[in-house]
Amino acid sequence: MKRVKLVCMLFALLAVAISCERRDGVIRVNASQSSSTQSPWHHATVAFADYINEHSDGRFDVHVFANAALSQGSSAIQTEQTQQGALQISIESLTVLAAFNENTGILQLPFTFSDVDHVYRFLQLNDPTWERWMRDFEQSNFVILGASPRPMRQSNNNLRMIRTPDDIQGMRMRVPMNPFFVSIFETMGAVPVPAPAVEIYTGIQLGTFNGEDNSIHLQYDFRTFEVARYFSIVNYIADLTFVIANRDFYHSLSAEDRQLFRRAAQEFVRVDMAENEAYLHVAMEGGRRLGVEFWVMPEENRQLFIQRLAPFYAAQQARYSPADWDAFHDAVRRSAH
Repeated sequence: MKRVKLVCMLFALLAVAISCERRDGVIRVNASQSSSTQSPWHHATVAFADYINEHSDGRFDVHVFANAALSQGSSAIQTEQTQQGALQISIESLTVLAAFNENTGILQLPFTFSDVDHVYRFLQLNDPTWERWMRDFEQSNFVILGASPRPMRQSNNNLRMIRTPDDIQGMRMRVPMNPFFVSIFETMGAVPVPAPAVEIYTGIQLGTFNGEDNSIHLQYDFRTFEVARYFSIVNYIADLTFVIANRDFYHSLSAEDRQLFRRAAQEFVRVDMAENEAYLHVAMEGGRRLGVEFWVMPEENRQLFIQRLAPFYAAQQARYSPADWDAFHDAVRRSAH
């Protein structure tokens, strides 16, 4: 354990040593993301960096690191380094970041959004309640520069196609290491097994779990299609990608440069959404070549899951004030079409 802590400290010190250097008036900024150099996240982060480098008149030199290279390949360490200021910018999902601001988990209530476009329209509303929750991240030393809809979570397993709640009964499903997801699958009647993403492939292969819930894109990247081929396209949980800045770094910038970083975050969103759309076709074709059967769940079947999840919804609603709960769902309804 001591060795692990020492290695973590060394990586943090390395990040600090090469971060935010000032040479001849130029500020070096490190932007880190945990996916590969082929991923939409990486291409969008490069676009973010290029925008700042090209529009700052030489004030900034933004460097991009893939695979969380400054963080032992760990998104958790990457987020911690951003919080502490060892990294100035990082890219992370709502699934991970909601641990710092539980109110934002409301966006991931199952079957709240119909698709990615619905999530995007919701974000474009700039709903006051949602914007307040975004500002609350500053209490954890983060500033949210921008948010991009992630591909929605779907279900895949190696036993049978999930068409109704009865099909998932007793099925061992890998879920993120987040009590929110554990509760969802318990309520549906499955057996949730919290595990990190790196264990998905071998876990299904060895029978530790029968399947997982994740986007088509990530299941293709994680090679889940090689070991699980009953894929239900459910669009049941939305997610976001956040462009995060360390709060202290952000507030050290001039008002002009804070706006520059926010405009760069919008460039990230533009590229990320386009890349995700293109990659969807790549991932589905890759799955079909491996023999994956894709089934699109109709609305009447989605309603069966919504009914089964009624106790979960009631428990979640109790966590919010009536005003916040109603304001959020009103914004969801207004952005539906």
